[in-house]
Amino acid sequence: MEKDVYMSISRKAKALLNRQEGLDVDFKLTVKGVQSTDLVAFANSEKGGTILVGVGEVVDGNSMQKGKIIGCDVGDKERLFILSKSESCVPPVEVNIIIENYARKPFFRIEIPSGKEKPYCTAGGTYKIRGDGRTNTLFPGRLLSLFVEKQSELFFDRFREATKEIGKDMLLSSTNLQKEMHKLLLQVLELENIMTDRLDLLQKEVQDIKGLQEKFLEFETELGLVQQKVDYLFGYSGIDSSRGQK
Repeated sequence: MEKDVYMSISRKAKALLNRQEGLDVDFKLTVKGVQSTDLVAFANSEKGGTILVGVGEVVDGNSMQKGKIIGCDVGDKERLFILSKSESCVPPVEVNIIIENYARKPFFRIEIPSGKEKPYCTAGGTYKIRGDGRTNTLFPGRLLSLFVEKQSELFFDRFREATKEIGKDMLLSSTNLQKEMHKLLLQVLELENIMTDRLDLLQKEVQDIKGLQEKFLEFETELGLVQQKVDYLFGYSGIDSSRGQK
């Protein structure tokens, strides 16, 4: 996070002082020179910008304009004046107020980011946007473009939130489905174990029946052998074995 006070001049302030006023920088001699129109103009621009308060303009040896530190009061009264201007905008404009060169000739560096709630206007309903070195009026076409841009951003933000909720619901549904599938799998495995036990018991019973059949066949075979022996004995003694049988 950037410091609120620099005892000397920050690297960014030095870079801005070596430039002329432009699309993203403006110089003001006094705090009273900062108006709501300046703040809404930067907030409505694509990249925002910076206002250096307590800075004038001079022409260097190459006939190029650049900033010159004049200095200004940087007390609470001046800070509150700037904040009151930002809060009077509709919607309020975000500003970050930094004191530069505090140990020698202090001046303000006011950072105004590109606004997230475009378009911005003054309390009186004036719409402005930063141009090349000056504050320009926002004409209806450009104003409509900013409004459509804002509504599009709102739509996509809401769409992203909606898709997140759908994703959460789908994840929850997927989790519930996995739980139900797990329950069903357990039931199938339990049924498989029961069927396996019953099949084993049935196979055992079938084997017992086969054993009984084999014993019965052995009994029939033995009975046939006994009958043969009886017939032989009766035949040997001259007795008809069929006598007495009806």
